Amino acid sequence: MQIITSQKLLNKIMDHITIIDQREFQSHEHSTIGELFKNIRQNQNIEIEMVSKFLNVRIKDISYLENNEIEKIEKNIYIAGLIKSYGNYLKINDKIIDAKIQDLGLKSNIENKKYVLLNIGENRDLSPSIELFINSSIAGIIIILSFLIIINSFNIQRNLINSEVIINDIQKINN
Repeated sequence: MQIITSQKLLNKIMDHITIIDQREFQSHEHSTIGELFKNIRQNQNIEIEMVSKFLNVRIKDISYLENNEIEKIEKNIYIAGLIKSYGNYLKINDKIIDAKIQDLGLKSNIENKKYVLLNIGENRDLSPSIELFINSSIAGIIIILSFLIIINSFNIQRNLINSEVIINDIQKINN
């Protein structure tokens, strides 16, 4: 009777998983991402409408992906994200998906952005001038002081009215 320690058992399982991963990777190595998705989807008897609904993407875009017509996919879709989501939906190994994305040579999401946000000071042509900053600060201070003066004048008038009422009341009491 052979006793296998838990560590040895774990090592054997990991070796077996690695062999399966390598075989799975090699079996899909020569197919395109579109062929891979289409074959696996059809083997799992999943309709393209189900994929479209689950991924919240048009059926046309899923078809373009499966037919390797990636350039026709709607421009606002992040292609690498769509591929990863579709691969996860079909339960395809992440290593295979990552390799296929690399093969496509897709740009990262940051590279795909059309507009770039700049921090103030990063590009001097787009940064406000020091004069604008000073003028805006002075205008802000003047507005705040004006507001405080107006509030103070209302308080003074209210106090005067109260003083007059008190004086009148005292005169009535004395008479």
